[in-house]
Amino acid sequence: MECNENTFTAKLISIISVEEGLKSELADCIKIRAHLDKRELNKNDKVAILNIIGTTSYQAFFMDGKESISYIKSKLDEMGTLLNHDSEEILKKYVERL
Repeated sequence: MECNENTFTAKLISIISVEEGLKSELADCIKIRAHLDKRELNKNDKVAILNIIGTTSYQAFFMDGKESISYIKSKLDEMGTLLNHDSEEILKKYVERL
């Protein structure tokens, strides 16, 4: 995707457990992502919470390993959104520790 003025940017807000997320205002985001990904919610799974900068849109993505980052970037690309460089680096460091 080319960067232009019509492109949004996603910034990592947090990486939390599903259990923690379901007790917060992010519960619907997590449930929707689980439904879209056709997966069962496991309270110990980790999710990355991203905010689309300049909007009130939050996106949740399950962190399952290195492939998680390419999946996140592809889904954001479908939304016309780029992953913030610093956020991508943090996610890379996180999956290295999984």
